[in-house]
Amino acid sequence: MDSISIWVAKRLAEDEERQRVKGHTEEGFLIIETRSGYEFLVAGLGVKGVIQVEQVQPFFVGANKPQLVINVPSKTLWSGAAIDCIHYEQAAFGTMRDIARAGETHSAGSFRDRNMGFFINAMEQNRNVLSISYIYESIFQVERRRGGSLIVAVIDAYNMSAEDVRNTRTRFGHFDIVVKSSSYGSITEQAEAAAESMGAQALAFKGLMQCLAR
Repeated sequence: MDSISIWVAKRLAEDEERQRVKGHTEEGFLIIETRSGYEFLVAGLGVKGVIQVEQVQPFFVGANKPQLVINVPSKTLWSGAAIDCIHYEQAAFGTMRDIARAGETHSAGSFRDRNMGFFINAMEQNRNVLSISYIYESIFQVERRRGGSLIVAVIDAYNMSAEDVRNTRTRFGHFDIVVKSSSYGSITEQAEAAAESMGAQALAFKGLMQCLAR
């Protein structure tokens, strides 16, 4: 096993209430067993920049293929191409905390972040939306029938602030809409002004759906 898989195995061994490391494959993938007996394979990365497709492709060339690919540290960005590759292989991506979440589904390869899944499904169901593609794990390119394409950033914020908007721009680059994933809380006037200064909009879910429909 590589150093990342060894580190992950040690961390999981500290808390075996929900799952345990049963062993590893010849490729170095961890064999995870949940309390209910469900088993799945986890591959580990240690990328600190942006995770690219060429860094995940090698996981899927051998006899054994992981159902979940995780990265340490957790704040590293996943490129859209890397995400598409993993999903094409019927696998999932995430962080250390997603090992337990994926195991609870008993279908680890189908695991998806609940908030992102909600927004993707909602946008796909909008009649004016043609397609949605990942730019990063929470940034999407949305192609519309009318009105052209939009880049939508979904962020985890209770009361969206100007700092939230600026941090999103610094971390992910340009976007046309920044939307808060939580249905609770609010969007401050300062956040709206900060987005407007960037040529963007700060919206809640309802506002996003109305904007996509235009």
